Amino acid sequence: MNLKFLGDALDHWKGSLFESLQTAKILQDFAVDLMASDIEPWKQEDLSLFARLRRINNDQIIPHRFALRDRGGYFAEISHSGDLFLDPDTGVVTKRVKERQCYVYPTEIRRVLEASSNRLLIIYQHVRGQRTSIRVDNVLGAIRKQISGLAWCSYESSTLAIGSFALKPERTIEVAAHFRNLLGSHADRRIRSDPPSCYNQPEEQPNADQSSIRHGH
Repeated sequence: MNLKFLGDALDHWKGSLFESLQTAKILQDFAVDLMASDIEPWKQEDLSLFARLRRINNDQIIPHRFALRDRGGYFAEISHSGDLFLDPDTGVVTKRVKERQCYVYPTEIRRVLEASSNRLLIIYQHVRGQRTSIRVDNVLGAIRKQISGLAWCSYESSTLAIGSFALKPERTIEVAAHFRNLLGSHADRRIRSDPPSCYNQPEEQPNADQSSIRHGH
């Protein structure tokens, strides 16, 4: 997250997703780590706005004394054991990068997941210059080098993805099923997951002519 992007349309979209998951009681003891690449200029009013846009309370934001320049110190401060959203500027590292503070590393993802075996970890992923599915597949390949048996679900658009990851498959299956039920016939081009989800499609209602035939009218 970077302060100059606070309040853009994407913030509202992220918040809508989290509100939906919290209302459905899929998220458990949910917290958010803003992963600010520019933490120094942030004020309390900025953090409060960030919380409102994410549809969370202020105390659901993970506090930090270390900046992202100190990766070890920063991630050591995440003592929260519940579900967690990481909001890096760009997403997951899959190759050598210059601005390390804009990313989360696969080794750090492993650390966060292994710290709480029942955790659902959600991560923002920016996409540029390639198909979103290809970018997500590259991210999955990098994470799988660190974690075997990774369960995942991806909600994808043309310029970004929200990835959900867990060590217990039932956590991501539930997320995928929730969004597939929400999106209905539009889900196949937005939602991917492994293991796949089973979801309840709305029961088709008979039209008036069909109803009359069934009742002999």
